[in-house]
Amino acid sequence: MLTGKQFVEKLEQDNEALFRASELQIKHYYENTTDKEELIDNFTGRMVNERMNMEEISREIAALPAGTDPEKLVLLSKQAHDEAKHFQFVREVVEYLKGEKIDMQEAVESHAERLHQKGAAMIKKYNCNNNPLMLAMYQLIAEGRAARNWAMMAECIEDKFISSRYAKIARDETFHASIGRMELEKLCESQEAQDEINSVINEFRRDLFAITSSKTGTLEESAKLMEVYA
Repeated sequence: MLTGKQFVEKLEQDNEALFRASELQIKHYYENTTDKEELIDNFTGRMVNERMNMEEISREIAALPAGTDPEKLVLLSKQAHDEAKHFQFVREVVEYLKGEKIDMQEAVESHAERLHQKGAAMIKKYNCNNNPLMLAMYQLIAEGRAARNWAMMAECIEDKFISSRYAKIARDETFHASIGRMELEKLCESQEAQDEINSVINEFRRDLFAITSSKTGTLEESAKLMEVYA
């Protein structure tokens, strides 16, 4: 049997096809989308998503039992703070493109429900709210993919105002994935836990990729990479 650390290292190696396929989708979208209104709508959705991330992490912190390791509380609190910063960064991008202040209430109301349906569906399907093992898996892979996606956006968006903010977000998302990694290494010291992860991991990866490609369709090269999870 692999140790928890070895098992998680293998998960991360096997994530590479998903991460690369997602990067290709992101690159294709930003290199081929020039309509300003489409970009504003896209960035507004990302802004609202960061706000929702902040809310979810804050709720998780508030619900933790009194005996929770303070180190875990510190890490999660930093993540909640990071999500608030990301919300601010992307809001600045939206207002930069619009050339004016935005109505935050309207933005949240117009985007939150469709974003919630995607994120909440994943969390519900894999029982992340009630299963620490699934939550750690979600954090390792979803946040790891987010780090790569934000970095790709920073690379292929030529506007320095936007790309500089996205590069900062990418660095934070890498840290968030490391929180999931540390938790998963602890939880996967048993064969039972590893078997539970293995029973859903490829379906989980396919579901994440479906969210990435839902707006743009699937590139042939991306689809080829994802075949490893069939």
